[in-house]
Amino acid sequence: MRKRFFWIPAFALLMALSPAPQNRLTGIWELQMDGASTGLLKMYNADGSTTNIGLADEGFGISMEGTFVLQSDGSYLEKTVRSSFPEQVGAEKLVQFKLTGDSLLHLSYKVAGETFTEDYKKLKLIRGQ
Repeated sequence: MRKRFFWIPAFALLMALSPAPQNRLTGIWELQMDGASTGLLKMYNADGSTTNIGLADEGFGISMEGTFVLQSDGSYLEKTVRSSFPEQVGAEKLVQFKLTGDSLLHLSYKVAGETFTEDYKKLKLIRGQ
């Protein structure tokens, strides 16, 4: 009995110290149109927040801020907290995603019954100039 008691706390400590699996969505992704860069960015942060950034007439700006929670290996629930489209504030949508390798992301979701798809390429660290 004494030997088993030792292994339970040891296992619990090991689990607590083990790093959590990394969310493969974490990072900055650029929207692609017909395989070309658009300059529109989507950021997924490790804390579960997400932000869309784009270039407007006044310079770069935030078009959406929200949260995302993974639901499965291929879906997450996104909630819009702030948006340049006021009717989307507070909206939740289930987003289906597919990752190809570590650098391509395909999203599919519905808004008001209409299906939308988006393709993104993950930004990489650039070399010094």
